[in-house]
Amino acid sequence: MTPSLSQITRQLLESYQRYPRKRLGQHFLIDPKVIERIVAAAQLSQDDLVIEIGSGLGVMTAVLAKKVDHLIAVEIDKELVKISQDVLSRHKNITFVSEDILKVDLKKMAGGRKYKTVGNLPYYITAPIIEKIIEAEEKPELAVVMVQKEVAERMAASPGSKKYGSFSVFVQYHAQVELDSFVSKSSFHPWPEVGSAIMVLKPYKTPKYDVKNEKFFFDVVHAAFQQRRKKLRNSLSDYKLEGVKIDLNRRPEMLSIKEFAALANYCYNLST
Repeated sequence: MTPSLSQITRQLLESYQRYPRKRLGQHFLIDPKVIERIVAAAQLSQDDLVIEIGSGLGVMTAVLAKKVDHLIAVEIDKELVKISQDVLSRHKNITFVSEDILKVDLKKMAGGRKYKTVGNLPYYITAPIIEKIIEAEEKPELAVVMVQKEVAERMAASPGSKKYGSFSVFVQYHAQVELDSFVSKSSFHPWPEVGSAIMVLKPYKTPKYDVKNEKFFFDVVHAAFQQRRKKLRNSLSDYKLEGVKIDLNRRPEMLSIKEFAALANYCYNLST
């Protein structure tokens, strides 16, 4: 009988005398159906260049490599890179990079080519990785990432939702966001403490929202959500708001990104 992905993962770890490292947030994906969902969401073609974030034991790496022209597998754990190189030696279109994804230059790594990113992100650095992807100088055409369920819900939240906050605004300002599907804890070894979700991000090549100063815009957003239960007139009391057309009796979670942009632009004009 063909061994399951779970059995293969455990056997690999045992044969190399390795254990998942908690400090690196290592939870290995062992559900082939989830891998299929991730690969399908990436809309891959044979001409694609893919940068995989956190390639782990190379389980998803192997599937991706069969579908694209070139795959760059980025993994901070040097021992896991060695295991993947051993197991996937027959695949000649994989470049293994043993680096911290937060420190690599995505534009330089892509070498001038268009690229996509795919990854099962460590929960403890999910937000910084998302920020790096969507703020990159040369953004990916598409990013498909596995993240903590709560983070996914915040990323995709709409105005009026309890999950909607400054992180929702930040991600949706930079990219089109789609929550593809939820993933059970049992899809990993070892089980994480929380559920996960597959997210699809399509970074905007040009800004979707008319913002006069991005830093000022996000300063206003953060100030508003720092006291999300307060009305805007109170949470934004440090800004000049005279004559603004937005109802300042509203709470921040009720404002769309377009309304936040208009509010920030108004305040910026008064401050300059």
